[in-house]
Amino acid sequence: MRTIPVFAFGIAATLRPREVAALFGWATEPADPRYRMTKTFVMAQHSDGHYIVVYDFGAVVFFDCSKEERETFMSKLLASLPPEPHPPLLDDYLIEVREGSEPLVSFDRAIIPTLDGPIVELMSLILAQSVAMDYYEEDVAVAYKRVEQFANSLAERGAIRLSERSVNRFVGNILSVRNQIAMTLSLLDAPSATWERELYDRLYRHLRVAFEIGDRHQTLEHKIQLIQQNLEIVVDLVQYKRGKVLELTIIALIAFEIVITLTDKLLLKK
Repeated sequence: MRTIPVFAFGIAATLRPREVAALFGWATEPADPRYRMTKTFVMAQHSDGHYIVVYDFGAVVFFDCSKEERETFMSKLLASLPPEPHPPLLDDYLIEVREGSEPLVSFDRAIIPTLDGPIVELMSLILAQSVAMDYYEEDVAVAYKRVEQFANSLAERGAIRLSERSVNRFVGNILSVRNQIAMTLSLLDAPSATWERELYDRLYRHLRVAFEIGDRHQTLEHKIQLIQQNLEIVVDLVQYKRGKVLELTIIALIAFEIVITLTDKLLLKK
């Protein structure tokens, strides 16, 4: 039996697999069997069971890599990106390779008969999606708290002190997070490896259940829908406020014009 530790990091930035490969000197062209690149990820195999997989939605998964290697890699990667809003999130998992065993998945480890390229792809995808969702859960929680502040302000003061630009930016951020979640999960698209062997398909489905990918996605979607519903009310209030200001401005201008006209008439009579 062999135990392989796996660590997944989630960051805010969107990554380009080709640029990551170039940054670390991974020879994907011409073809090198140690490296594999698609539109969504790049994978490097440094030895048996020793892999690094980088996903375009901002996740890096290490198989059997030392702490020093992980830290060196992440430092170099982050140095090439715009500043992160907060430190990368980390998730860890264990793989036990037992020859001849049936795949068995639990919340903290998976038992598999062998560790080959397709299994690395399947496991790294689930771990990458999980840690990315952790990142989005934090963002959504912050947004949810801010909407609660809007509601409390409205209840206590009867008004929301926000500019239309601030509200629009907030709405834009929420839409961006929702789009990123959709890109990250690709819930309807099972990896092509699941079509190759029944073992791969079973392992993928069991991992999705163990990491509660579907349930967590539904929870995030529900929270985002609540945020959007509340934001619609905020936007309506801000637009109403702006409309009232414009209306009062127009009335003031008309009143000013009337005063000027009357003044001119009085002066002409004199």
